[in-house]
Amino acid sequence: MKKYHKLSLQIQQELLSEFCEALLNLKTTNEAVKFLTDLLTKSEAIMLAKRIRIAKLLIEGRNYREIENSVKVSHGTITKVAQWLAEAGEGFRMISRRIKKGKPKPETSFDLAMKDWKRFKRHFPIMFWPQLLIEGILKSADKRQKKEIYQAIRQLDHKSRLYKQINEVLKKEL
Repeated sequence: MKKYHKLSLQIQQELLSEFCEALLNLKTTNEAVKFLTDLLTKSEAIMLAKRIRIAKLLIEGRNYREIENSVKVSHGTITKVAQWLAEAGEGFRMISRRIKKGKPKPETSFDLAMKDWKRFKRHFPIMFWPQLLIEGILKSADKRQKKEIYQAIRQLDHKSRLYKQINEVLKKEL
């Protein structure tokens, strides 16, 4: 891949325009998370998030030492963001105003229980083989194939545990 400075100014502008257009087409936080986790490595995403947090804290009037301790960044990083804010910083200020106030919603006990359940299923897949097998098959099946599978499962003994497990998986897919 060519370095950006080796690209013509026109191509650089087109690329940035396409990138901004992609961001503008995201409609929910969930869509943004999916897009950015595909686009960026975890360290790149954290680095960008830290810059936004640093800018927000500087705008709020926090001192460098507080920011160093809360965001776990160097003095130099804070200085760089402070310099961007001093030179222009319109984007940082706008985002700082728009970011939702408050902290992220804590996980509920239901969320934690579901995580534990999924972890349990991953650690003991043999106990869930019918469900995992059907889920795997359904991921690669088209709509017609899913209906055929559903009809075949409906012919199983309705009282069996296997039928109930498979039926639950199919209900989610259809």
